[in-house]
Amino acid sequence: MLSRQVELSELQPRLLDWIRGKMPQARGLAISNLERSGAGISNETFLFSLSWQEAGRPNSEAMVLRCAPRSSPVYPDYDLSLQFRVMKALHAAKLPVARVHWLEPDQKVLGTSFYVMGRIEGVVPPEFPPYHSFGVYFDAAPQKRSRMWWSAIEAMSRVHQADWQKLGLSFLGVPGGGTGPLDRQLDYYERYLGWAKDSPDERQPVLEATMKWLRENRYPPARVTLCWGDARMPNTMFSADGDVVALFDWEMAFLGDPQADLAFFLLLDWVDSEGYGIPRLEGAPGREETVRRYQELIGWKVDQLHYNEVFAVFRAGIIMMKVLKNFKKLGVAMDQADAESNNPCTQRLAALLGLPAPGAPSRQTVRVDEVTAVVQFHLTGEGGGDWYAVCEKGAATRHEGVADNPNCTLTASAADWAAIQRGELDRFNAWTGGKLKIDGDMTLMLQLEEAISKLTSQP
Repeated sequence: MLSRQVELSELQPRLLDWIRGKMPQARGLAISNLERSGAGISNETFLFSLSWQEAGRPNSEAMVLRCAPRSSPVYPDYDLSLQFRVMKALHAAKLPVARVHWLEPDQKVLGTSFYVMGRIEGVVPPEFPPYHSFGVYFDAAPQKRSRMWWSAIEAMSRVHQADWQKLGLSFLGVPGGGTGPLDRQLDYYERYLGWAKDSPDERQPVLEATMKWLRENRYPPARVTLCWGDARMPNTMFSADGDVVALFDWEMAFLGDPQADLAFFLLLDWVDSEGYGIPRLEGAPGREETVRRYQELIGWKVDQLHYNEVFAVFRAGIIMMKVLKNFKKLGVAMDQADAESNNPCTQRLAALLGLPAPGAPSRQTVRVDEVTAVVQFHLTGEGGGDWYAVCEKGAATRHEGVADNPNCTLTASAADWAAIQRGELDRFNAWTGGKLKIDGDMTLMLQLEEAISKLTSQP
C-alpha cells in the first residue's frame, strides 16, 4: 500500500511544486497539516491545508489528495480520470459531492496518478471498527441514526434521478438494450474474479457457482441510471445534525439498474453488523421499510431486489477476497486462515442460493453488554508492559499482568498505542501497516473499542 512507501516529508515539497504550476497567480503558496486519512482500502488519501495570497488578499482552503494505489490494488482497473469526471459532473449538478480541482495522470509527479479536491467538513461512520460498534453512528441516539440512514437513502435516490446524458456521463459506457446493462457488469466481475485469483487453477466454489446463477437469471432492467457502485455508510459524510453532506468513492460508478445500489447499501450494512456477529443498532431502519421509502423517493417499483441482493453479495465477496489476499501478502495478522473463501459474503451466498457452505459457520452474533470478555495488551518499548481489560456487560476495568486464556491479544508499541488513543494514528492504518496485531477474536476486540477507550488509566 502507498502508505508504506511514501513519507510525508517527501510528499509535501513535490505536491507543493506541482500546485504552484496549477496556480500561477498565487503568491506565498504553502502546505500545512499534511496527514494521512484513515479512509479507504483501494487508494491512499491525504488531508492538507493550502494557503496563498492572490491580488493582495490572503486565502486558504482545506484540501484532499487522492492517489491511485502503487501496489496491492483492489480493483483490476483503476481509472482516476473516471472518478474525477463523475465527481465534476455531479458537483456541477449540485449533488452532495466534493468539488474537484485538478487531475494529474502522470505518475512521475508523485509516483502514481492523483487528483486534488476540496475538503468538506463532516463526520463519516467508520469501516474499521465497523460503524455498528464504534464511531459517530454507534454514538448517536436511535432517532439520529434513523435520520442518517434516511438522509443517505435520499442522497442515493438523487443520484439515480440525475440525467446522466445531460451531465455528459456517457463515457461510463452506455449499455445496450435487453440484458445489456447486466451483461456489462457481469463481464467485468467475471474478469475481476479471474484477476483476483492467485492462479487459473484456484477454485472459489461459491463465487463461481454464483456467477453461473447470475448469468442464467439475468433480466432486462426497466431503466438505466447513474449508479454509485459503492453505496454504503462509510462512503457517506454527515453534518452534526445527521444530514448527508458528501458521497465518496466513485471508482465503481456505472450506468445500470439503480436497484444494484439499493441492494449493495443494504448488504454492506448487514456485513458491518450481523455479518460479523455484531448486533444491528436500535433506530436503524430495516430492509422492507427502506425499500418502501426508496420507492416513494424514486417513483419506481423495486421489482428485482433478490437478484440484485445476490449480485451485491457476489460483488462484495470478490472485493473481500482480493482485500484479504492483499492483507495476507502484506503480512497482516488475520484470525481466520480460510477467510478468502469462507467469509460473511460466501456464507450469505450459500444461504441465498442453497449452495454447500464454504466452511464453518460465520461468527455468531455477540452482544458485549451480555458477556464477559478479556482483552490482553502486550505493549512493547518504552513505557510498555502487559496488562489486560476485563469487559463485563460493556464496562471495562484494567488489570496489570497477563490473563489466562484471553479472548484476544493486542500487540503494539506503547508509543503507537498511545497515538491510537489520542487519535493521531488511525487504527486501520496501524493494523495494515504492521504496527498493530490482534490475535484471537478480532471482531470482539473491535466491539469492545468503546469500552476500552474509556479506561481512565493509560500505560
